[in-house]
Formats: sequence, C-alpha cells, structure tokens
Amino acid sequence: MADNWYEQKQDNSLGYYLMFKCLKILPSFFFRFFAIFVGFFYWTFSSGARKFSKQYFSNLGRRGSSLKHIVCFAINLVEDVQAWAGKLNFSNVTWQDDDVKDLVETIDSGRGAVLLISHLGNAQMLKGLASIGESGTKRKMSITTISDANISKGFNSLLNQVNEDSSFHIVNSNDIGPETIILLQERLENGEVIVIAGDRVSAHTDRNIGIEFLGKKANFPYGVFLLVSLLNAPTYFVNGLRHRDFSLGAKYDMFVKKNKIGFDCGRKEREVRIQKSAENYAQNLEDLCRNHPYQWYNFFDFWGE
Repeated sequence: MADNWYEQKQDNSLGYYLMFKCLKILPSFFFRFFAIFVGFFYWTFSSGARKFSKQYFSNLGRRGSSLKHIVCFAINLVEDVQAWAGKLNFSNVTWQDDDVKDLVETIDSGRGAVLLISHLGNAQMLKGLASIGESGTKRKMSITTISDANISKGFNSLLNQVNEDSSFHIVNSNDIGPETIILLQERLENGEVIVIAGDRVSAHTDRNIGIEFLGKKANFPYGVFLLVSLLNAPTYFVNGLRHRDFSLGAKYDMFVKKNKIGFDCGRKEREVRIQKSAENYAQNLEDLCRNHPYQWYNFFDFWGE
C-alpha cells in the first residue's frame, strides 16, 4: 500500500455499481453483514492498512484493533451506497445541539454555505440524503463537491447515473483558478452548498499547513483553507458518525460546528486566519476521533513527511 492517499487506487466504481444493483433486490442488512467478510479479507492481505491503523491508534494513545478498524471501514462503504440509493432515510440521523440550527437557517434563508467534511465517519451520507431531498431543510440543497476528478471520475459518474434528478455537481480540484472561484461564488450567491474535504493534501502542490494533530504534526491542505478564505461564505465543519463505531444498524449522529473566523481583512491578516481556521478544523477532528476512534478512514501515512 502506498504511503500517500493519492498514490492508492481510489476508484472502485464497478464494485459500487454492483452494490447499487443488488440493493434493489436484497435487504440492506445483508450487505452490512457481508462487509464483515470483505473487511476481514482486506485486513488479511493489506499489510499497509494494518500498519497505518496501528500508527493511528498509537498517536491516539490507546490500544485498538486494526481488524475492527478495517471492518468498520467496510461497513461504512456499504452505508455510502445506501445513502445514495435512498436506502438510508432521515430518521436514521440524530442531530446534535450544536451549530446545525445556524446551518439550516443559512440554507433556508437562500444563502450559500461551505461544508468542510473529512474522512472521519461517513463523508457521503449528507450528500446522499440531500440528493433524495432528505437534508432537514425546507429548501432542497443543491450541492457542488470539489474533489480530484482524476481519481474518482468513475465513481462520480456512477452517482449521477443513480441519482439522475439530484442537484449534485463536481468541480475538479486540479482545475481551480480565477474562473472556478467566480463560478463557486455565483453558486453560493444562488444559495448552493459547496462541499470539500479538509483532511487530505493535494498531489499537485507541496504547500500545506503543519498542525499538531493527535500529538504529532500532520499536514493539512493549504489550498482548501485558502479557497474558504476567498469564498468568504458561512463555513461549517460537518461529520456524520455512526452512533456506535461497530454496528450493523445504520444509526448516525450528525455533528455541525461553525467556523467563526471571517475573512473581511487584508492579505497579511488573511494568512493568519487561514492558519487559525485550519487549526480549528483539526482540533474539531481530533475531538471527534477521540470519541469515535474506529471511524477514522485514512489508511495511509497521515503523519508522514
């Protein structure tokens, strides 16, 4: 297994396609149960996944089972598909007493928002629910996801086939420039939601932000937080976490934390605020990792050089 996430094979669209088709005729519980065997197979033959799982638990300062960790990841993949296929409904989600009210008010008022997600928990669940009109808002969320299309283009194409009427768009993170910024700002002005992961550095730049994370310095993507500063829209850290780390029941807790830092400032101050925003994101991620240790799904050398 490669040390960097972007060196690993990411696009398993054929496997997802088969699951989508089978979900039409078989109960969801069957796939979550089957995921245990898939996770065991992956654990057996992927020494890299075992290695980086152990590294993560070591930094977390606790003992943990790499087998349980990887099986939880396999179950999570099945629930990704459930969300997009409409097999996971809004009654499965419990919202916390946090900044979710602020987020809902922002969307319902017609304003746009930026959601910073991560690979802690189910990163696809909110997008999947939104695509079938179950986002908890009065107004249907139109979502633009920023991701590396070179890695996930097959999967993204599949999602649009499964949800032909969904308001879901992809922007290639490798092509972001002035024109893309203007496009994203226009979408925000139209009340749309921009979604981007903040816990994986880019393969196309070495400019990152070093932040203390779980006791060791890790790199977070500078470009993501620069983009947040340029868009200067209400920004929220959003995580969908299984109520119990290891469970065959798809019950989720949704956590929303607003980034209180604004960017109506000069360039020099903006750099300070970009750093602080990234630190706030990392601290929120660390707090959730400690409470839900088995739902961290970054199986690579996250703390590498």
